[in-house]
Amino acid sequence: MTVRSALYYYVGLAAIVPYGVCAEAPGPVACANLTSILGSSIVNSNTLSLAYIESRTDYWNTLQDIYEPSCVVYPSSAQDVSVTLQAVRAAGSRFAVKAGGHNPNTFFSSVEAGVLIDLGSMTGMSYDPDTTLATYEPGSVFGDLYEYYEQYDRTVVGARLAGVGTGLALGGSLSYLSPQYGMACDSFRELEIVLPSGEIVTSSNASEYSDLFFASRGGGGNAYGVVTKYTVQTRPIGKFYAGNIIYLFEQVDAVATAIENFIQYNEDPKASIIGTYEILGTPSLELDLDQVVIMFLVYDGPDPGDAFANFTNIPYLLDLMGIKTYPEVANMPIPLSTELSRGHNIFRVGVHRIGDGGYEAALSAWRTWAEDNKGDYVLTSLDFQPIPLSLTEASKSQGGNAMQMPDGPWFWVNYLLSSSPLLSSSEYDAIQASFRDMVASTRNAKGLPLFINDANKDQNPLTTFSTYSKLQGIKQKYDPDHFFSNYTGGWSFD
Repeated sequence: MTVRSALYYYVGLAAIVPYGVCAEAPGPVACANLTSILGSSIVNSNTLSLAYIESRTDYWNTLQDIYEPSCVVYPSSAQDVSVTLQAVRAAGSRFAVKAGGHNPNTFFSSVEAGVLIDLGSMTGMSYDPDTTLATYEPGSVFGDLYEYYEQYDRTVVGARLAGVGTGLALGGSLSYLSPQYGMACDSFRELEIVLPSGEIVTSSNASEYSDLFFASRGGGGNAYGVVTKYTVQTRPIGKFYAGNIIYLFEQVDAVATAIENFIQYNEDPKASIIGTYEILGTPSLELDLDQVVIMFLVYDGPDPGDAFANFTNIPYLLDLMGIKTYPEVANMPIPLSTELSRGHNIFRVGVHRIGDGGYEAALSAWRTWAEDNKGDYVLTSLDFQPIPLSLTEASKSQGGNAMQMPDGPWFWVNYLLSSSPLLSSSEYDAIQASFRDMVASTRNAKGLPLFINDANKDQNPLTTFSTYSKLQGIKQKYDPDHFFSNYTGGWSFD
């Protein structure tokens, strides 16, 4: 035990009020205890301070901004996180753990009248040229990591948008590099984790916590503990040929065919795509000016050959392809796109195989819904995300992840709804239910996992994993009294 952790331990025993003493206000009790232990420089209960307001309101789904934590804790170490969890447990307080704040689900990284643990101060990162391993803490967004590791001509597998936080990797995280190297979680080599008990452990395939390590690779964040340091395998990086091609919606069928062909026939793991269909909530006036198709085409290298020929041969409105650095790739189509897209956002997810009718059904159902519900949303989009055989093989070669992904090719479909801020509560509930039913009408392929990063909280993607019962056992082992299950948001293991 270090001097600092010993101090926390003995002061904590004296200062923490036992659970039940002030059960009517557990959030303020936890915050008072934490202020005594950690100090006011780490624990902020001033609801009018700029730091508190930024932590409370900096969510991609701005509906999370309405919740008011009793205090915000800004840990700088795993020890700080450990003390915080123990104080929260002793007070019986609700809590939430926030990294980038990109998850749109209510209470997954927000809290009302409880303790918000904001990891934004934990931004350490390093690189070891001898092992080519990197370490980073959870407070950075992936764009920061890409820029840092670029100086070594290396990168980490992470998010496809620069502004997304590192917690995304705990749900898998699909990258433009995934066809070569698997999901982001497949590159994990070691994780420092604060358990629900407050114990700090280091998990890896070779450790006594190998089961915890397995579950944390794609099994979702905030389920088994709080990750405070990642050790990951880096990858070589150079120049990319990448960009966006934008089409008017009259090309929707041609682009759909090109995406299907790419999913089914592309065998170059350096080539990666996202196919995005976008519809605005404003009336189209029969001119189709409210609709657009945006292809994200990324090739790891300066010459893609004919990898994207099926897309470049379709008449387009704009072609923004060119040579880019990896940080520039992560900022497509424009820098700060994650921040600019903030709104009343929710995700839903589907999963399909080519040939099962899912592609056509998803596109048709979504387009019909978008036309029928004009005025109730700002934007809705449909994204096709291929999972090629090269990706699933790369995942398995590194031990697999919590999804134990079946052989590709198959694809995930991401449904985004950014609803109108002018809706009443009942109108919001109605549009959400309608959107939910539309997505549910496109039946998912059997035997394929839903993608945690794109799932709505009511879809519970864990139940679609072949490893679900194993994950339930791991959850029970590390959270036997259901502390995380009962006091913070996240995926259900019931």
